[in-house]
Amino acid sequence: MKDFKYIIKLLRPKQWIKNFFVFGAVIFSNNIINFGVAKSNILTFIAFCLISSTVYILNDIVDVERDRKHPKKCERPIASGKVSVTKAIIIGIILAILSLFIAINLKKLIFIIIILYLVNNIIYSFKIKNIILLDVFCISIGFILRLLAGGIATGVETSKWIILCTLFLSLFLGFGKRRNEVIILGEGANEHRKNLSQYTVELLNQLINISLTCTIMSYAIYSILGSVSENFIWTSIFVIFGVLRYYYLMYSKGEGGSPTELVLKDKQLGGCIMFWVCTCIVILNIY
Repeated sequence: MKDFKYIIKLLRPKQWIKNFFVFGAVIFSNNIINFGVAKSNILTFIAFCLISSTVYILNDIVDVERDRKHPKKCERPIASGKVSVTKAIIIGIILAILSLFIAINLKKLIFIIIILYLVNNIIYSFKIKNIILLDVFCISIGFILRLLAGGIATGVETSKWIILCTLFLSLFLGFGKRRNEVIILGEGANEHRKNLSQYTVELLNQLINISLTCTIMSYAIYSILGSVSENFIWTSIFVIFGVLRYYYLMYSKGEGGSPTELVLKDKQLGGCIMFWVCTCIVILNIY
């Protein structure tokens, strides 16, 4: 039973919340109650959960020595020795095969996107994660690929403004995470990741402010020009509150190390997302 517990921990199921970006298209196209479309989105979501766990395993193997020096990451299954590297590799391969099997049986384009997502993360793990700016942009590409896969599964074209909003939002979260790492690790940041010595709190503060502003503006423009309903502008209230709430927690409470854990932990942030989803559905159905 203990081995099973650590294997589940190895998959990082809490991080699967990132894969909900797959459902963006089904919400915006008002197909959430369309069983056929929703089924395709759910299967796409499962495929991304499996492949993302493969990526987490790969990342943990590559970073095992650095993770052992990190105050929190040292507790990860591979770094702590609870799961062997050999067992982790076998699990990762099985998950990747299952993900690709689901994807190829959905649509070829989804299969290609899953492959691109895997390749993007392999490049990230071995090279780009140590290059300033490119590391966060590489992570952002992963969010965009999730969104595009959801659009293909739904059968609707993904709005260019939503793609931009996803890019800026993921940059905002990514730079926030880097800021948290620089502050927590202090002088030892370079030992954990080479590029952290190139990031400064001042630089990250500016990058966070820029990406936050662009997130709000791109979503606001989408709600006015890109949506099928003029009433969609009211959903901007929840988006603006959500990112500002995250900004507040990042600067006032020292949060931001794990965006997914923060969303699950903070009731206001979680409630804001739920209200946003419900408001989108109501407005689109009224239209």
